[in-house]
Amino acid sequence: MAASRNARWNVAVGLFFILACLSVSHAAQVGGKPEKNSLNISYAQPSGAFTPLWVAQEEGLFKKQALDVSFKVLNAQVATQALVAGEIDVAFLGPDLVNARLQGVPVKYLGGMLQQFVFQLWGAKEIKSLADLRGKTIAVTTPRTSTEIATREALKKSGVISDKDISFLYVQSIPAILTSVINGKTQAGTLSAPNTLKARSAGLNLLIDIGPLNIPGFHVGYGSHDQFIKSNPNTVLAFLKAIAEATALARQNAAVAKRAIAKYGDIDDPKMIDGTYDQFAPYWDAGVATRVDAVQGQLIYLDEKEFPRIKDARPADFFDNSFADALRKAGLLPAPGQVK
Repeated sequence: MAASRNARWNVAVGLFFILACLSVSHAAQVGGKPEKNSLNISYAQPSGAFTPLWVAQEEGLFKKQALDVSFKVLNAQVATQALVAGEIDVAFLGPDLVNARLQGVPVKYLGGMLQQFVFQLWGAKEIKSLADLRGKTIAVTTPRTSTEIATREALKKSGVISDKDISFLYVQSIPAILTSVINGKTQAGTLSAPNTLKARSAGLNLLIDIGPLNIPGFHVGYGSHDQFIKSNPNTVLAFLKAIAEATALARQNAAVAKRAIAKYGDIDDPKMIDGTYDQFAPYWDAGVATRVDAVQGQLIYLDEKEFPRIKDARPADFFDNSFADALRKAGLLPAPGQVK
């Protein structure tokens, strides 16, 4: 019996040391050289919301982390398909990865750059107040994504009219929203900078500034395919380090951020560049980690008939904060919502 116990003990000790070695090996790997140095990254449109991403490229912060990054401009649906096909590695977009995962697509968020909605609702020249919108149509991008959700929540908070008092027209992009209002196709539209500045120049009327209402949601999140995340942990860490540093830099150094806005937004009007920066800068989050309330803000708007998996969904199913947590424990990231 004693020999048997000793044998079992030796096996247990052996297993312990094997597991310990595996753990040490994994820990040594994470934080090491990126498994993949060349990254294809997509973003949805040339909006100032993506400025920290542009700053990371322009200021060499990706190269500092041994990453060679190329950009593609893709709408959310195409970007999600490209993630699955391996054509891009990281997609910057709104709440669309929540919808995709509920439909069985193996994608997750790695973090968020803007985790509250920073839009403005603008009305046509004849629309002087929210009350004038009753019975009218508002232009947004696509159903159950950031512009529509932000608008519905803002109207609820206004106490003037309900989201039931208006109808929506889906026009796919922010520039198309502005065109829709200017051309009289709709009576209002939900915009982000620099199109908010163009709306003002066109004589439209600002009805609600949504940013200060602090409505949680993915104005800009970023994520990847589950397999990419699993196979490239050091690449993910390097990417997050660059984004966190770029976000803090964009908030702290307006000149750097404005140069990026001018280049990638193709803007040469100083007032429009300044206005774009001023609208977004207070809300960029260098803390990186995905916020639970941003996921919840999307889930509450989805229909169980269209997304039957939603009844069993938990917010944690849609993101992986382990990389952000590791960087924070190492003192490389500020707490969420803060600037380092």
